[in-house]
Amino acid sequence: MPLSLDRIIRRQHGLQQRRISRTFATSVALTLLLSIGFSGWSILRDYQSSQDQHRHSMTSLSRALEGYTSTLLLQSYESIRVAGQVLAQQGVRRTDAEPIYAVLRDAMRYDPVSSYLYARVEGALFIIDVNGQPVHGLPLHEALQQLHSTPLNGALHNPLRINGQSGFLLPLTIAVQANGAAPLQLGALLATDRFANLIEHLGLQPGMNGGLLSAQGVVLYRTPYPEQYIGRSLPADSPLLKPNPQQISSFVETTSIAGEPSLYVITPSPRFPLAAIIGETRASFYGPWLRRSGLTLTLLAASLLLLALAATLLQRLIRQLSQDEDFYRRLFTDVSDGLLLIDRDGKILTANPVAARMFGLSEVDGLRGQLPSSLSPARQPDGRPSPLTAGLIFGSVLEGQEQQLEWQFQRLDNGEPFDCEVRVSLFRWRDRDLLLGVLHDITERKRYLVEQEFLASHDSLTRLPNRYWLNRHIEQRVNANDAQPFAVLLLDMNRFKEVNDTLGHQHGDQVLTELGQRLQHWLHEQNAEIARLGGDEMAVVSNHLADPIALTGLCSGIAQIIARPLQVDGIHLELSASIGVALFPEHARSSHDLLRCADIAMYQAKRERREFVVYHSDSDNHTPERLALHTQLSRAIRENCLALHYQPKVRLSDRQVVGFEALLRWPHPEKGMISPGDFIPLAESTELIHPLTHWVLDEALGQLRRWQEQGLGTCLAVNISPHNLLNPGFTEELRELLASHQVAAEWLELEVTEGALMADPERALRSLLAIRELGVTLSIDDFGTGYSSLAYLKRLPTQLLKIDRTFVSAMTHNASDAMIVQSTLALAHNFSMQVVAEGVEDEATAAALNRLGCDIAQGYYFGRPMPAAGVEQWRAAYGQPHDKSASN
Repeated sequence: MPLSLDRIIRRQHGLQQRRISRTFATSVALTLLLSIGFSGWSILRDYQSSQDQHRHSMTSLSRALEGYTSTLLLQSYESIRVAGQVLAQQGVRRTDAEPIYAVLRDAMRYDPVSSYLYARVEGALFIIDVNGQPVHGLPLHEALQQLHSTPLNGALHNPLRINGQSGFLLPLTIAVQANGAAPLQLGALLATDRFANLIEHLGLQPGMNGGLLSAQGVVLYRTPYPEQYIGRSLPADSPLLKPNPQQISSFVETTSIAGEPSLYVITPSPRFPLAAIIGETRASFYGPWLRRSGLTLTLLAASLLLLALAATLLQRLIRQLSQDEDFYRRLFTDVSDGLLLIDRDGKILTANPVAARMFGLSEVDGLRGQLPSSLSPARQPDGRPSPLTAGLIFGSVLEGQEQQLEWQFQRLDNGEPFDCEVRVSLFRWRDRDLLLGVLHDITERKRYLVEQEFLASHDSLTRLPNRYWLNRHIEQRVNANDAQPFAVLLLDMNRFKEVNDTLGHQHGDQVLTELGQRLQHWLHEQNAEIARLGGDEMAVVSNHLADPIALTGLCSGIAQIIARPLQVDGIHLELSASIGVALFPEHARSSHDLLRCADIAMYQAKRERREFVVYHSDSDNHTPERLALHTQLSRAIRENCLALHYQPKVRLSDRQVVGFEALLRWPHPEKGMISPGDFIPLAESTELIHPLTHWVLDEALGQLRRWQEQGLGTCLAVNISPHNLLNPGFTEELRELLASHQVAAEWLELEVTEGALMADPERALRSLLAIRELGVTLSIDDFGTGYSSLAYLKRLPTQLLKIDRTFVSAMTHNASDAMIVQSTLALAHNFSMQVVAEGVEDEATAAALNRLGCDIAQGYYFGRPMPAAGVEQWRAAYGQPHDKSASN
């Protein structure tokens, strides 16, 4: 049944395709005809309705305007008609001004429309304004005189514009004939603004205009823009002058006085010779209908477009559904993942070839009827029973919950397990619930992830844990609730660079690998862990250590393992290591700080050539305080905050002063006077030693020059660092300083320690020869504390040799020290060098040195180091004149 599923679907699909095609074609045709027909009928009906509504609206507005206008004119007409009758009865003459004005005032009192009333009696004009006051203004009189000079043609005249006044006035006149009396003419002037108010209340829409037109075709009023059109005459053949006499209002289509195609409704007044006109431009009249028609057509076009799109999509869908049987077969059989089709009972109905190969089968028949749990180990890797877990999963899927999980199956051919990422979903076919399981083999991916996780935490060469693992392990030990004391050991192989340089890095890697395996095996028995940090550096984390004896045993055991002979490329190697130890929680409480402390201890062990050293804070120079002191020293050099003190040197034979030694001091603004032993080693360990030496030489030579100018010339000794001798530019720098201060080179003495000469003997010798060529005197300081050989000593271009204070201070009561001093004196004199003894603090020592033949002495007995300002006072008190020849 499952294998024929796609063929059944295809047969049904062919029948459905023909039905869908016929239904769709019929639906499209009917929809198209109905849409076009309905849209056309709707547009036509809307056109007729819109035209009827507009005509009705414009007719109503026109009739309303005519009614309002006739009412206004009738009120003014009645006012002047009554006034005319009264004046005719009185038989007034042009000399009866007061009676005439009185009648006009009475008429104005009951006339709310007119702006002016006037009477013409025997050619004389009598005018009052809306307030009943006589008007004698020349412009109005002239306009009315000119108006009545033309023959009357009805009650209305053309609008007047009076100079000096805004707007127009519409004249309304009547003539009164009385028996035996003079002919009378009465009139009213109406402001055309009243018509503007009427039209404004009608509420004309944009695109519409309204106004009044006289029977002669003169524009009595028009809005908008009344100023442009009032008083203008229409052409004699204008349709606006030919309304239909059979109708109250006429509908006319013509060009407006503004030149726009428009439609008008004309309503003539039955009482006065004028017509009320309401007009609307063709664009405004037909605009709403055109917009609605455009929207209808747009919707029709959009509907047709959507219909075409739907037809295209449906045709594409039909083509997709009409693919042949091979497409569906390939869809099921040729995917890269395994597919299982399972019924509600949990049994496999069918599978694709990929699933069969996953289980070690060549055909899918071996999977039919099987339960997925029977194709799995009894338990999953997390310990859950496979049958029970599979039942729970199937139950969830049948309830509509798609499941995605990792599952371990078992091959049927060799029983090997393999891991899959499984996605199980529910679908219905012919009212039947089926489950589709998609199996993606992730065995290799999981193996790769395990390997990557191992590589992330282990060294690729030695396979030992790496620094990342070590930091995590230490932090876990430190942060444990019941954290116990433990030790971190840092191992660095001695002379391992020699192994690499001699045998090559390939053999060096082989040595590290074998050492790592040896140490890991032995440390595992000690419940300790080892990690490689890089290069030839390894770290060990001990188990709980009960006492120092256990720590010593651990370090000695590691040293013994490393010392076992190795054979590499036919060569027997015996290695050693320097071990630094840091203890938790005594020395630090974090992985970083423990490793730092162990590193400091390891370098101390390497310097002192010891097997291992336990960290002690006294030997830790890498502190924040030391870093701050470095910065402050750099600033002190730049800002000239250091000082030189000077200690005298005395010739023992006659106790004459033969020179001074410049000693560096640092008066710190916060810490007070800082000992040179605290900051000079700091400078020597960094690049500061060069600017510091430059400052000392510059200051010393400057002081020497000032003494010479004061007549206190003397020889001055300055200490230099071994780093200065290794600096190729030092000799040239010294030459420039001597030249800038104009000091002869023979007045300067440079002291260098014996140990400094042995750091790089050849380079040191070349530098000393270059300095001696300048004429500078050279002295070996602290002689007897270094390891220089006599062969090297005789090559040095030095003139002085200083015996260290450790031998001089105790020579009067220590025969061994006295013998060393005596031997040194003999050695120096044999090399034609003078000898300076340091640390002379009493007369007995000075006398003993003199008896042994020592040339010069220096110490507290003769004078303490003093600032330059105290040297002159000291010399005066000492009472010793200068004798330069004695110092050479």
